[in-house]
Amino acid sequence: MNRNALKELVWKDIKAKYAGSLLGISWALINPLLMMLALNFAFSFVLKVSIKNYPLFILSALMPWIFFSSALTESAFSIINQSALLRQFNINKELIPLSSIFANFINFLFGFLIIFPVWAIFKLEVIRHIPALLLVLFLHLLFTVGLGLLLSALNVFFRDIGQLLGVLFMLWFWMTPVFYSAEMVPASIRGFFYFNPMVLYLVSYRAILFEARAVSGFLIMGMSLWACASLIFGLWVFRRLEPHFAKNI
Repeated sequence: MNRNALKELVWKDIKAKYAGSLLGISWALINPLLMMLALNFAFSFVLKVSIKNYPLFILSALMPWIFFSSALTESAFSIINQSALLRQFNINKELIPLSSIFANFINFLFGFLIIFPVWAIFKLEVIRHIPALLLVLFLHLLFTVGLGLLLSALNVFFRDIGQLLGVLFMLWFWMTPVFYSAEMVPASIRGFFYFNPMVLYLVSYRAILFEARAVSGFLIMGMSLWACASLIFGLWVFRRLEPHFAKNI
């Protein structure tokens, strides 16, 4: 029952995202490509960052980042935006933020699968690391689900959270190696740099896609710990606050 309801909500979210759009789900690829071109111009041509195949370097981290930030932004407002649905039907409230996250994940995968052959042509060895890539995708999704549940619940009671997300993601973006490599961070602060969970995920994506090498055990362990902690804490907070949603939406 919940599975069918989740499928319907995810499909509804996808259709709503591209309602009236001529290009439809193609924007899943167009958006990161346009951002990549802007970053490539700023850092490759203006600031003269000397990284070979810089557009592919950017895309390997930018596409996962766009999924992450979009999924959390939409899930944070999901309970509030679907208040009429929640009043009208007795459905599992967790499905509302989950549908936003999964709709964005499907959107991400669509663009990702189209661009993946480019990485494979660039370095054929990437194909050998597909199992590791699937693991990174899964752990990244779990991490996002946990934070999405947390933010969707908290934003019902503290509406400032939704307003602060734009600023938070701007700061988080610049503190995460999307357009630069982790090795470019000064050695004196690199240890603290890895306390940013998105560093672990994006460095892992880049290791597989851009460098065609295996993900280290340190990164896998770190991603797994963050994913489990995020999911457990997010579910716990959501279920503690869920009985009080009706008074605040």
